[in-house]
Amino acid sequence: MSADQLDEISEDSKSNGGSKGGGMLPALLAIILAPLLTVGAMFFVIKANKPEQTIKPQIIEGGQPLDMEPSGEEKFYEIKQLITNLGGPIKSRYINLEVRLEGLAGDFEKVLEMNEHRIRDKALSIMGGYTYEDAQLDGFQERVRVDLKKSFSQVLKKYRDGESDLIRNIYFTQFVVQ
Repeated sequence: MSADQLDEISEDSKSNGGSKGGGMLPALLAIILAPLLTVGAMFFVIKANKPEQTIKPQIIEGGQPLDMEPSGEEKFYEIKQLITNLGGPIKSRYINLEVRLEGLAGDFEKVLEMNEHRIRDKALSIMGGYTYEDAQLDGFQERVRVDLKKSFSQVLKKYRDGESDLIRNIYFTQFVVQ
């Protein structure tokens, strides 16, 4: 190597770096940014995988929150004088029911009292759909029980807790087909 070539190499190194710390800037940025990026990524991953907190909405009717949590004790509500004509060509036949509804919700009686008009309407429309011939079949009483329970569940669906229905059982205190 000649002296001219050595002078050229030393001039190139002076013009490129000027200072010896010029190569440190990318390393410092990497040291500072790497932990920040890691923390940011972990924050988003944890937030995305965190289960949602389910807050049970309080059902409010008439200005007071209703207690829909199961109380553990059986509560009853009676509906009397469900009387309607049976469907079919002979309109002089009727069905007369009185039922006792059972449930566990804290405000079971209050919910049913507020919705009795809906329940009565649904029950009367179902009962009016049966014919006298239906009433003569075996298992008619159980069919009525199942139909009423399913219909009451639809009417009271906004009050149920998850998949469990507000009304657990329906008992007949009077069942007359005439």
